[in-house]
Amino acid sequence: MKTAKPTYLAAVVTLAFSLSLTGCAGGNAESQSPDAASSQPTQAGAVGSASAEESEQAGQTGQSDQSDQAGQTGQSGQTGQSGLSADADLSRAQPQVTPEDAITAAQTEVGDGTVHAIELDHDRRDDAWQYEVKILSGTTDYDVTVDADSGDVVSRDEDTTDDSEQAIDLSAPMTFDEALGLAAGQGTGRLTSWKLESDDGRIEYQFDYEDGSTDTEVTVDVDTKKVTVDN
Repeated sequence: MKTAKPTYLAAVVTLAFSLSLTGCAGGNAESQSPDAASSQPTQAGAVGSASAEESEQAGQTGQSDQSDQAGQTGQSGQTGQSGLSADADLSRAQPQVTPEDAITAAQTEVGDGTVHAIELDHDRRDDAWQYEVKILSGTTDYDVTVDADSGDVVSRDEDTTDDSEQAIDLSAPMTFDEALGLAAGQGTGRLTSWKLESDDGRIEYQFDYEDGSTDTEVTVDVDTKKVTVDN
């Protein structure tokens, strides 16, 4: 019996040590669980916040894109508008198509010839600004109407004549701007139409002004620079 005591005591010590380890392990598990549990809501909250920020950014991006598109559409609508109003003042504004372009369109329509007149005014029937270009080819005198906004030929007429005409030149010996400068001191109100034509051996600019109920016709001779006023 005396030899059994050490074995019994060793068993007791071993059991106590095992229980001690089990208790420590349980304590560690219990102490770690609250931290783990508390970290899960924090992570979920972080994910929720990120989702909210992404949604907000997406909304802002969508609004920004829509605003930009709306702005661009609005600008496009404004810049897309062209042409002159029916009551435009030709001393301040000009149509899309230049006189030179109108002459080219008329020549393309009827062929080469002597361009002896060009006129710009507003046609009430068509409600459009139009050039009227006159071209003499042999014994045929063509009258070609060109839309001043699109450059398209609207109509053409022709007559037989034995007359001879001088060719007009929009740049020499007097330009449109030079002639308008001479006429501006004589005419008042809105410039409603103008023309350059060969008439009775003279080449003249004619400017028609409208000031209320008063109409004034101012003629400028391109060679002599003489200005004539007809009320």
